[in-house]
Amino acid sequence: MTRNVLSTGDKEQAIRRFHELNSASLGEREAAIRQGVPAMELEELAALLGLPIVNLSRALGVPPTTIRRKAKNRDALPADQGERVLGLQRIVGQVQKMVEECGDPSNFDAAAWTGNWLMAPQPALGGRLALEFLRTSTGLQLLSELLSHNVTGAYA
Repeated sequence: MTRNVLSTGDKEQAIRRFHELNSASLGEREAAIRQGVPAMELEELAALLGLPIVNLSRALGVPPTTIRRKAKNRDALPADQGERVLGLQRIVGQVQKMVEECGDPSNFDAAAWTGNWLMAPQPALGGRLALEFLRTSTGLQLLSELLSHNVTGAYA
């Protein structure tokens, strides 16, 4: 069952994890993928982003039935699916880092902001939703670069 409401402490802990993941080396991220991403993390991520689990899981290419079954059994996702979940977690961590470096992070909810951003048409993506780019590692990299350009003011 998906937890729709996370405590403030749970949110802060998750954002710290995502921030660390964003700063991790490629070797560390590869090891995390090999270790396995628990299916429950996708449920947590959906709650943090404020997105329905069905929508997020489909955008990531993870069937909702797989999430429910694996979360119930406390199983990890297959490596390709887990890699996409980690990629989105890294984006949330990237947003948090950007705000910490360029603004005032107090009372800023990086996950909620990211969820809203994913669901809004993006001019730099030809008016498409960022959510449409979550299915591949290349799409996730594109989103990460788009966010980075926002800090520098460069338009991709």
